[in-house]
Amino acid sequence: MTDKTADKGKHIRDLAFFPIVFNAVGLPIIFLLYAVSPGYYVDPGTLNTVVLASLFPPWWGFAFLVTRRLKRKGLSIKECIMPKSKFNLLPALLLFVLLNFLFEGYMVVALMYGRIPPMTDLHLLQIVFFLLLVPLTAGFTEELIWRGYFIDELLSAGNSETKAIIYSSVSFAFIHGFLLFDKLIVTFLFGMIAGLYYVRQRNLLVLMSTHVAVDVISYALTIFAFG
Repeated sequence: MTDKTADKGKHIRDLAFFPIVFNAVGLPIIFLLYAVSPGYYVDPGTLNTVVLASLFPPWWGFAFLVTRRLKRKGLSIKECIMPKSKFNLLPALLLFVLLNFLFEGYMVVALMYGRIPPMTDLHLLQIVFFLLLVPLTAGFTEELIWRGYFIDELLSAGNSETKAIIYSSVSFAFIHGFLLFDKLIVTFLFGMIAGLYYVRQRNLLVLMSTHVAVDVISYALTIFAFG
């Protein structure tokens, strides 16, 4: 077995393993919360607070694992994050518009039709949690792992750009859960757009900042616009 073949197998296993861990943490907590709640009802604010808080260890744990692997290859986290080509404003604006149109459009429709319940009566700390801590954590760690690390590793292992983008996008979609099929489709498309931008522009900072903005607006809609 060649080194490239071995690397391909390792990365495919990781792409499957990372979502399994996220769901193995989140799904039991969801079921447990409903099981112990009177009338099997949990208000959306409490549910999202507990579930997302439980995902901080996988988020940062996998980010730490990725940085360790990069160090073994002689790469620092700064080298991975810093742009590898000249910044182009038009593709960055197009990325921002497309990702926000995709995800915020989905959120508006999902909230309007009850697919995703709004979060009401949140405490100030919960609002800070949803509008600051979660977006910063998800934007940084998810782009670092699924774009900056996995796509580069898949390309180095001999995969085409198309395969690298698709593989990372499928894995990225499944970290957002197995239960909402429509959300899987939206997050897969999110990953495809982000992956295409990354292989063309090589600017992880733009992806991270755009991802953070998408999450902030999404949670703001859930808390304020439909609350």
